[in-house]
Amino acid sequence: MNELPEEIETALAEVFGDWELGMLARAVVIAEVLDEDGERTLPVITTPGVPDWDTVGLCRYGTLSIETGRGFPGDDQ
Repeated sequence: MNELPEEIETALAEVFGDWELGMLARAVVIAEVLDEDGERTLPVITTPGVPDWDTVGLCRYGTLSIETGRGFPGDDQ
C-alpha cells in the first residue's frame, strides 16, 4: 500500500495546527514534480478516503476561490 497519502495528511495536519488554521478534514494536493530526467508530472494526491467526485469538487472550488480573489485565509491581497 502506498503510504504517501497518510504522510501528506500528517504533514498538512501539523502545519495547519502550527498556523492555527483549524483541523484538517481532507485535502487535495496538486504538485508539479520534476523527475531525475527533468520530466514534469502533475500528480493529484488526496488524503485517505476522499472519493474522486469530492476531489473534483475541491479542485473546482479552489479554482473558483483563486478566480474570484478570495485567496487563502490570512492573505493581505
